[in-house]
Amino acid sequence: MGSKTTLFCHESAKCHEQMIAVEKRTKLRVISYSPSVTSRNTTIVFVGGLSTIPESFGSVIYELTRDYPFHYIETRDHASSQVNGSGKFDIITSGLDIVAIIQTLGLIHENYILIGYSMGVPVIVESYRFLKAKPRQMVFVVPTPVFHYPNWSLKLIKATLGFERITLKSFAKWYLRNFIINKRDDAEMVNISAKALDSADVVKLKKTVLAIAGYEIWNTLETVHCPVLVLAATKDTFHIHDEILRIVSILKDCSYIDLETNKRTHGVEAALLIREYIR
Repeated sequence: MGSKTTLFCHESAKCHEQMIAVEKRTKLRVISYSPSVTSRNTTIVFVGGLSTIPESFGSVIYELTRDYPFHYIETRDHASSQVNGSGKFDIITSGLDIVAIIQTLGLIHENYILIGYSMGVPVIVESYRFLKAKPRQMVFVVPTPVFHYPNWSLKLIKATLGFERITLKSFAKWYLRNFIINKRDDAEMVNISAKALDSADVVKLKKTVLAIAGYEIWNTLETVHCPVLVLAATKDTFHIHDEILRIVSILKDCSYIDLETNKRTHGVEAALLIREYIR
């Protein structure tokens, strides 16, 4: 267990890492936290975004692992994954990975909460219809329902796909910082995206972007029949707020809270709102 992982674990809890098989020759890293206080037996399963690192949600993990069993899943785009040579990186495949992990963890029907951030939201939505043991509730943290990439960026990724040394990381950070992210009002998003890119496996990241480009969540949303809490950040220009509001309008049982910035959606305030919603 790495020292960085223990930093986000509440001092009264224990945590360990495991590699869980999701298909033949493909394993994903799951960080599991066990609180010493067992009065709350509802388990939380958290699925991050594209190459999102646990550090970005350190405050959330720390607060919730005080008394909730908690599993942090890194999807197959992450550097930690072991993916066979022919493995796919699309959203539906990642959704099926979540199904396999929840089955392996032995979670009980309506006795766990499923949380997704950014790309993790369509991943858990795609998983929902295949789950035999459904979550009691879901939480969408700043969801990405549609993946918009400029045509020139997809052409650039395709042209460099076979060249591992051409990472494009510095260029991607520069482009996001100067053209996509609201640096003045949502500065935390600069740090979140930069850390994700720094930790990313270049080849997996390129394959994932190509696989998810053009994906839309809309039809699959109608398969979700459990209550959902949506946490938004209206000052975030990385995620498109009108699309988040469209999610809210489609879901049958949905609560919506605007935290304005990603510093708040990734902080203790978000954890306390999640705690209040699922108690």
